[in-house]
Amino acid sequence: MTKTRLGNISKILSGIYMKDSPIGDIPYLQVKDLLMASPEITASRIEYSAKLDSYMIQKGDLLFAGKGTTYLCEVYDRDFPAVPSTTLYSIRLNTDMVSPAYLRWYMNHPNVVAVIKSSQAGSATPLIHKPTLENLMILIPDQKTQQIIVEIDALQKREKEILESIADKKMQITNQLLYNELNK
Repeated sequence: MTKTRLGNISKILSGIYMKDSPIGDIPYLQVKDLLMASPEITASRIEYSAKLDSYMIQKGDLLFAGKGTTYLCEVYDRDFPAVPSTTLYSIRLNTDMVSPAYLRWYMNHPNVVAVIKSSQAGSATPLIHKPTLENLMILIPDQKTQQIIVEIDALQKREKEILESIADKKMQITNQLLYNELNK
C-alpha cells in the first residue's frame, strides 16, 4: 500500500469561466452535467478558441466538484472534447499506479469527503481550494486490489438500482390492488 499526495500523482487544473453561446460547439461542463447520463447533450456550449486547449478534458481525466456542497468526483469517459466550468477541477493522472476508476471511488468515499469538507472555505457557497486537493493524501493499493474495489463498487450500485426498482414495482402492485378493491 502506497500513501501519497494527490498532487504527486496528478495534475490538477481549475476550470475556466466562459460565456455560453447558442452557436458554440464545445460542451461546457458544470456540476449538474456530471449527474446526467448524456452531458454532451445537457451541457451548455461555448465557442472554440485556442485558449481552451489547455483546459480540454481528456478521456480518463477526473472531474471534481470544488464549489458547492456535493464534492462529487467522476471519471470523464466520453470521446468528445469538453471544457470544465469554474465549479470543477480536472484531475489528470500522471502515473499508472492508480486507475481513474479507483481514484473516483476513493475521492467519493465518505471518509475522504469528510476530510475535504473540513478544509472548505466560505459558507454561502463552500469552496475547496486547489492546494487542498493537491495535498490530499491518497491510499493506493496494488492494481488487483484497486480492480476488486472498483468491481465491488459497481456491484453495490447495481444492487441499489435493482432494490429501488423492486420497491417501485411493489408499490405499483400494492396501489393497483388497493385501487381494484375500491372498484369492486
